[in-house]
Amino acid sequence: MSLIHNSNKVKQSIDFTNIEWGKIYPSDIDAVLEFNNDVLILIEVKQRGKQIPTGQRLMLERISNSWHTKKSIVLLVWHQFNNENIDIPLDKCIVEKVYFKSKWVNKKEKLKPYLDKIKKYYKIDK
Repeated sequence: MSLIHNSNKVKQSIDFTNIEWGKIYPSDIDAVLEFNNDVLILIEVKQRGKQIPTGQRLMLERISNSWHTKKSIVLLVWHQFNNENIDIPLDKCIVEKVYFKSKWVNKKEKLKPYLDKIKKYYKIDK
């Protein structure tokens, strides 16, 4: 069962025109998991081969670095779903890079099993 209630609403873009400061524009985070004000997982999804823009990468790193418990991680995941009429199933995405303890590490693992590893590492019981 999908958690998306209305795919058409999800496809509706937010136009950031006139909300910039010089070269700084608003950014988004594709998915966030937060457990008991303790563990923070940020997920950014890109199409395979696309790089994360520098400003967005810095934003994600800074949020992770400033998380109050230091139990934070950023996952850069990629997908290969090119049909714009089909929703991207996050559980089918691949973890390409992980930002953990202020360093990026290359990975090539399916997202769901990797999230299970994080759950075990941080002893998340939910």
